[in-house]
Amino acid sequence: MQQIHLGRIDYTILLVYFGFVIGIGWVLKRYMKGSTDFFLSGRSIPAWVTGLAFISANLGAQEVIGMAASGAKYGIMTSHFYWVGAIPAMVFLAIFMMPFYYGSKARSVPEYLKMRFDEKTRGLNAISFAVMTVFSSGISMYALARLLEILLGWNFHASIAVSAIVVLVYIFLGGLTSAIYNEVLQFFMIVFGFAPLVFLALKDIGGWSGLKEKLIPVATSQGYAAGTWTNSWSHMGKVTDNPMGVEWLGMIMGLGFVLSFGYWCTDFLVVQRAMAANSMSAARRTPLIAAVPKMLFPALVILPGMIAIALHYANGNNLLPVKDGAPDYNMTIPVLLVKYFPTGLLGIGFTALMASFMSGMAGNVTAFNTVWTYDIYQSYIAPKKSDEHYLWMGRWATVFGILISVGCA
Repeated sequence: MQQIHLGRIDYTILLVYFGFVIGIGWVLKRYMKGSTDFFLSGRSIPAWVTGLAFISANLGAQEVIGMAASGAKYGIMTSHFYWVGAIPAMVFLAIFMMPFYYGSKARSVPEYLKMRFDEKTRGLNAISFAVMTVFSSGISMYALARLLEILLGWNFHASIAVSAIVVLVYIFLGGLTSAIYNEVLQFFMIVFGFAPLVFLALKDIGGWSGLKEKLIPVATSQGYAAGTWTNSWSHMGKVTDNPMGVEWLGMIMGLGFVLSFGYWCTDFLVVQRAMAANSMSAARRTPLIAAVPKMLFPALVILPGMIAIALHYANGNNLLPVKDGAPDYNMTIPVLLVKYFPTGLLGIGFTALMASFMSGMAGNVTAFNTVWTYDIYQSYIAPKKSDEHYLWMGRWATVFGILISVGCA
């Protein structure tokens, strides 16, 4: 794939963004007076902020790159991960689960599980969750560094180091509050970075009608009906009728019930944002506020993938790079950025891509340092220490979490 050549204005936008996120951490440092401030923002964040942070913490590398790739590979059926696999569970979390989480005064989901069940349940959940978060953060770092290496020719290890240092600094200084306000900034960066991309790409391909027409050869060349890439339900009668290989009952029960409720109602990474709200009412509104942009995000992250695969086939299979004899779907967003964005706008789009990676990394790291400090260190290693000691451990847990994530990457 042809490398991107960023101009001075593009690098300026990127550097200003890095300076801004670190500056947020620096400003918030003086408010970190205890462990509750560092890990739970003192339960003082308004609902609109926690709501945007809730959705932004889920907009990491796997979400933006992965959903665009799935849009190219499976078409509009990928939207089920939002409308079936997220919205109902987010509403359930708001109405039924947050009163338990927030009302119990638990500092984490593992701690609530101790109250609900026993210490063994808490320990198992805390350890497995801590391991998952550092691996997930490592995946985000690896994906970011690989993209920077392919697109810009940057050194792989240097890219990991820079991204790790930026995230480490603003979380080390400002804790969860810094992560939350940066996630709000990252949310708007992602929206303003990808919305022009969708507009320009959709206009170029002839609007929705033009996209539907150009996706017909994509479906028929793979042995599916003509409208498979643009109909979300009509080709889910049998698993052989769609490229996702799932039928409607499996989609509703497997994704819509088991996977979505298991994730959105128990994953501390996102629940932590709601637990930082300034009241029970704000905590319950947090997932509901997040559900509104969540319903619209298929247009930002799935539609580009559908456009890219349509252009790939229309241009003689030469838009997306080929990997192992098939289009490399993971390069969908970078390819479209290069194709449609001029200098300046490219800097905004590229910074939005960076923001998505950093959002996922920061979300995992803040969840890790809280679970490590409260549910593992305080419970099993050093109980009955002072609050200042646990604040100190939380900051160093951030360092350890970043280092382990780097190792995973």
